[in-house]
Amino acid sequence: MQTRLTLGVAVSLLPVMSFSAELQAPEDPEALLQRIRSKVAQHLARLPNYTCHEVIERLIRPFNSSGVGQHDRVEVEVAFLGERELFARPGESHFEEQSIAKLVPAGTIGNGIFGSHANSIFLGDAASFHYVGVFKKDGHKAYRYDFQVPQENSHFLVRRGSAQGLVAYRGSFWADLETLELVRLEIKVDHIPSYIGVRFVAEKMRYTTMQIGDSEFLLPSHSEMDASDSAGNYSLDTVNLEQCHEFKGDSVVTFATPSDSASADRGAPDQ
Repeated sequence: MQTRLTLGVAVSLLPVMSFSAELQAPEDPEALLQRIRSKVAQHLARLPNYTCHEVIERLIRPFNSSGVGQHDRVEVEVAFLGERELFARPGESHFEEQSIAKLVPAGTIGNGIFGSHANSIFLGDAASFHYVGVFKKDGHKAYRYDFQVPQENSHFLVRRGSAQGLVAYRGSFWADLETLELVRLEIKVDHIPSYIGVRFVAEKMRYTTMQIGDSEFLLPSHSEMDASDSAGNYSLDTVNLEQCHEFKGDSVVTFATPSDSASADRGAPDQ
């Protein structure tokens, strides 16, 4: 996971809950957690290779401005192949294993929403979890768990200019009370080495069922990432996925050598 920053202002995305949690805990929160993680793993395992058109609306507010700030719109094609996220310019069918920063050379940008976050958090033993309660979230009655991933288990790479580092992160997820389907995933990074020059990064992903081919799949159709740098500049990216379809064999995929670009595989995922 990799995030490149040029601007930011400190604003937390982890929400203040406006609904009271139900006091009763499930009979066994650990057993419930394993069922939810198994459900996520099933979704990831059956997810086909697919591509989507990604539309990114970006807000940039300099530290000395009180207004809405600068705004631009970025569009890329993204392919999710196994555990890799590959990118191309709109209209291209030639996907390369390269950092999204090479396609979007300025401003705050990130990747990882397709599956890298879910893989890192729900599969394996990188994260520790704590049951919180039952809340209303995005129209669902949902179980909430908080989680933490320490730096030694983290693949979350924050980059600003030539400075970069793997960082610890924390967050929450909500799973539907009846189906145990993932409803929302939120991540916050606020212990970042000072030499990187980034104060914090926060992301939230809202999951919905989307049609790909003849089947339906659970995907983060809408996400937001906000961040700030050490000077107090603020950026907000809003990402929407459109026109998702199964990856076809007539498309071309090129894998760069490790020296050419940051790796996007699970050994060193990008965000």
